[in-house]
Amino acid sequence: MALAVLAVGLSVSNKIHQADLRITFLTFALGREDRLEQTQRQLRQEIGRLTRDAERGTKVPDASWKDLHKRIAEFKNRSRQTARSPDYRSELGSEAAQDEQRASAVFVMASYQLIETSRSNPSGIKAAMPRFLGALTVLETSRSQARQELTLAIWKAADKNRRESRRDIISVLLGGLVIVAIVFGMTIWLHRRLVLPISTMAARLREFHVGENHGDIPGLKRADELGDLARGLNEYRNAVESRRAAERRAEFLANHDMLTGLANRLLFENRLSHELARSARTGDVVAVLAIDLDAFKAINDRLGHAGGDRVLKRTAQLLSSCVRSDDLVARIGGDEFAVIQVARSQPAATEALISRIFKMASTPSDEGVAIKMSVGVALSEPGKSGDELHELADLALYRAKADGKNTARIYNKHLKDEESQRVRLARDLENAVSAKELRLVFQPIADTVSLKIVAYEALLRWRHPGLGEIPPDVFIPIAESSGLIGTIGSWMIDRALRAASTWDSKVSLAINLSPIQFRSVSLATEICDAALHWHVAFDRLELEVTESATLLGFQRDDVLATLEKLREYGAKVVMDDFGTGHSSLSNLKDFTFDKIKIDRSFVATMHSHASSASIVKATIGLGKSLGLTIVAEGVETEEQLSALRRWGCDQVQGFLIGKPAEYLEKADSFLAFGKE
Repeated sequence: MALAVLAVGLSVSNKIHQADLRITFLTFALGREDRLEQTQRQLRQEIGRLTRDAERGTKVPDASWKDLHKRIAEFKNRSRQTARSPDYRSELGSEAAQDEQRASAVFVMASYQLIETSRSNPSGIKAAMPRFLGALTVLETSRSQARQELTLAIWKAADKNRRESRRDIISVLLGGLVIVAIVFGMTIWLHRRLVLPISTMAARLREFHVGENHGDIPGLKRADELGDLARGLNEYRNAVESRRAAERRAEFLANHDMLTGLANRLLFENRLSHELARSARTGDVVAVLAIDLDAFKAINDRLGHAGGDRVLKRTAQLLSSCVRSDDLVARIGGDEFAVIQVARSQPAATEALISRIFKMASTPSDEGVAIKMSVGVALSEPGKSGDELHELADLALYRAKADGKNTARIYNKHLKDEESQRVRLARDLENAVSAKELRLVFQPIADTVSLKIVAYEALLRWRHPGLGEIPPDVFIPIAESSGLIGTIGSWMIDRALRAASTWDSKVSLAINLSPIQFRSVSLATEICDAALHWHVAFDRLELEVTESATLLGFQRDDVLATLEKLREYGAKVVMDDFGTGHSSLSNLKDFTFDKIKIDRSFVATMHSHASSASIVKATIGLGKSLGLTIVAEGVETEEQLSALRRWGCDQVQGFLIGKPAEYLEKADSFLAFGKE
């Protein structure tokens, strides 16, 4: 009987050993899968980093590309060796191993193609990226399936081992009744050293299978096979926990902004759709707040991108501290934020929220940078979609910007009527040139001392057949936003040069250029061809550009190149509205202007505000030191003219000199200009 008990014990031990070896192998196979996944993740990150550099125009060394090729080849070989391993194919299944091998091959091919596209044609990265991401997704899916199958095999092996161990132990107990003492001792030994650890391991596996993790796996420090099993299971648990943490992190990043931790556009749109659907049942009103930081580019220019990021984070904290727990704050992109607020008492709840936001924003900060923002609000109505509600909030935001910024506006019927009016003007403006509704007027520019006319500035006017005269500050932005400014600008250049061809050859022509016109690479050629056509000397042309960030911040190098080309032709380049932008001196440093025009707002207040007078005198002094001609706009009184003469201003323009006047066309000739 003792020998029988011993034989049974040996049999049990052998079965446990075999099960241990199987689980150990499966654990090693799972570890191999995890190492391949880690290699793939590092490879994916390196590919992403190099392709982003290439897409941004950053020079990527050839050595980096070669090293990446080498790493892809190593990954390919390791994946092929793993998939072709007989033991691996027997445990995972030949078909699953082949699927994973094919997925790896497709991923490697997509990686090579993306690298070649990045090296030869960076502009094609965006088009090639979906294929790469698709191959990556297929590979991750096949690898995830392989890990699940290996996990299931481990669990089944452990469970089988536990059941067989229990059956063998019962057999030993029944056969050892004759030698009670021996059987009793063996029972205690087996229970403490074998049954209890295995049962605990099985329990831990079941807990982990359902997402629980309440205890440690016993036997980690044992030197026998059970210790190997315990350590293998522990490694498996750690690997799966790491994967789950990565999946949770990926899910968070997919729905949140990495810089601020706020919801991103995707989560914002999903939440907005959900709240609109729910409010249709509850009767609540959904408010969308579109928020945009004012002068954020100036903050970036002054503090750098790191300082700009700090301001964005502080703005996110400010908005989050002002809303309720069930409101949603999102960063839509750049310096654009949005808030979803659901309440029954609207717009009172939104007005209270806006009051809290502006009160918090006015609190001084340690950085000394005040957060100023414009806010547009739209309230939900039956039948309105999330996109429509957000667009209405953006429309209210634009009005807040137009009304002086650092304020809030709630969308209402008045704004809707204005938008309808804008749409009508945009539609009618398309035919304004062909219908001869546009015309040019010319305002004289005179020498400050002699008051002799030295130039005329061409100004655009629109007489609408139904609405009468439309102010330029109304229809010019419409022309720019609708894409009509190119056609209108070409017409204006041609007509202005046509008029200038009849003037005294000593009188110059000043033409304003819209920032949008600089998006055309042929702008300089167009002006040159028109001047040649109307036989107007290039040195009579004065091309005025604003010094705002809108102009010289958009494709700055291309803009400066166009201006330099115009100067090479002989035309003069004039900085208009000097002092009203945020980068006046920077623009003077980066480009050699011929003239500076002092904005009329400083001239109008230079006798009532000492600071305006100081700015005017300083600008004149700056122009003198740089050898530039200084023009003062908006001169309307003799007192202003006298002061500008004393300070050494070169030229003046304004109603005191002459109002804008039309030229008259008779028999293909132009009459002289006159004052109004």
